[in-house]
Amino acid sequence: MSMTGRQIKERLERDLGFEANRARLLAESAASAEVSIYWERKGLGKINEKAAALAKAALVSGLTGRQKLAELVFNVAAENPKNVDLSEVVTELSALVLDHQKTLNLSRNRATCVNAHLNVLEPERSLPQIYSAFLTGEEIKNAVSKANTLLKREVSSASDFTKWARDVHELLSSVSNGEQEEESEDDFSDSSTKKGLISRRAISTYLKQWELFAKEKLGPTFSIEVKENEASPLTNKLNRLESGASRTWTTMLENITEVRTSTVFQKRATVSAERGTITSSTKNLDSYDFDLKGRPLKIQLSPEVGAVTITQFVKAMKAQFLAYSGMGLFTVSLQSGKSVVTVSLPAAVKADLKKIEEFLLELI
Repeated sequence: MSMTGRQIKERLERDLGFEANRARLLAESAASAEVSIYWERKGLGKINEKAAALAKAALVSGLTGRQKLAELVFNVAAENPKNVDLSEVVTELSALVLDHQKTLNLSRNRATCVNAHLNVLEPERSLPQIYSAFLTGEEIKNAVSKANTLLKREVSSASDFTKWARDVHELLSSVSNGEQEEESEDDFSDSSTKKGLISRRAISTYLKQWELFAKEKLGPTFSIEVKENEASPLTNKLNRLESGASRTWTTMLENITEVRTSTVFQKRATVSAERGTITSSTKNLDSYDFDLKGRPLKIQLSPEVGAVTITQFVKAMKAQFLAYSGMGLFTVSLQSGKSVVTVSLPAAVKADLKKIEEFLLELI
């Protein structure tokens, strides 16, 4: 069979979109089923369709996802109140879906690598738009010429296909080569956000992901066999999910315990546990925004907050600061009865604690 480079590109674009959608649906479905089992086993009753919403929230990375999950947990639990520590539920649900979150991350990372290659095969649009700020007019002209040649090339054998894929990568590597040579990127996916430039540390990963994706999707068309043990981790994960493989309750508990004891997860879950103490009955908080040496300080208080609550909060804040890494958002929340206090400040230092206490006392 013979295909042009343009036909290959269009086919890979369709396959990439299909794979991303497949990964999302399979991860959400598996997480939803496990969340439903967990909820019932914890004695919180049956939640049926609400399991999907909880699973989607748990699968969202970062502070936003953890806050949304905490709010949903308390909202759903309020419909069938039980004597269960809901902050613990938030933490365990985050641990429970972590493996499915990894599936989504694998999908996003692979898409980042493949899309970078597909973008350089758009000489009229993406290629000049992304790289014109970093290349001379002559360099852009040469890159556009090479991209057009790759799109017109006839590919009719395994060797042709392998060479075409490698030549596409060579084009991507050449237009990405420049001042980013000295970057110290820790996460290859971050480099793609810098207007298309890719760090030298990450370029080999881009090549590996691109070649493997191309071989998995179109290799058989050119008599290239990809064995199961050679397939990408994402492909293997999706195949297992699609086969209906699921964890037993015992395995879920073991996995939750294993994840929760990891140092990385403990740092990530701290904010979830704190945020989870704020129930759905305390949404109407008074919000105050301050500038603290160029950093946004956000304070939220319920009308019931008094000096006693502030004293309790300050103690909790100081204790939390001991576990704070000094990077990212420092967030502390406290609920005492109907009184709620929550404070967030990026890149907090010890001296900020006294200033925060002063602000709080002025506000009550």
